Amino acid sequence: MPPDELETRSPMASLNKQQKRAKRAKDKAKQIRMTGRKSIPMYGDPAHATAQPPVYVLELFAKLREAEAVGRSELLDTLLSSLSVMISERPGLLDLKNAENESMAATNLAADMLVDYRMWVDDMDRETAQRWLSTPEFIKDFGEALDRYRQSMEEPAGE
Repeated sequence: MPPDELETRSPMASLNKQQKRAKRAKDKAKQIRMTGRKSIPMYGDPAHATAQPPVYVLELFAKLREAEAVGRSELLDTLLSSLSVMISERPGLLDLKNAENESMAATNLAADMLVDYRMWVDDMDRETAQRWLSTPEFIKDFGEALDRYRQSMEEPAGE
């Protein structure tokens, strides 16, 4: 194959491969995030999971309960916007050691918070709460909420 023909084909193949890799990574991350990871309580040692959560977590849970009364979309939108503020105030909440990047660490935190919230609000055990989080409907709703959140972050101020 002539070099100039190779040059025109190579970037397209590379882009296609990158897109396929990105999709596989995204799918794998979603699978791990929603089913394969064991959540660690946000508050305290797992052996003392009944310990009272910090005030900022209780405040978040109260906001989530109010939002959930409106609907699941409102619950998820409230969670994502509230976590954004919490992370900016407490960057140590992100577990960057067990995530590929900051975005994945934030998504993991959201999933952990949802499990802890469900345990708190419904007195559910961790396994049941994780099953709730990994239902196809919930995963779809969570993905849509993430898309809405990302879109809201891209909009210029004043719109």
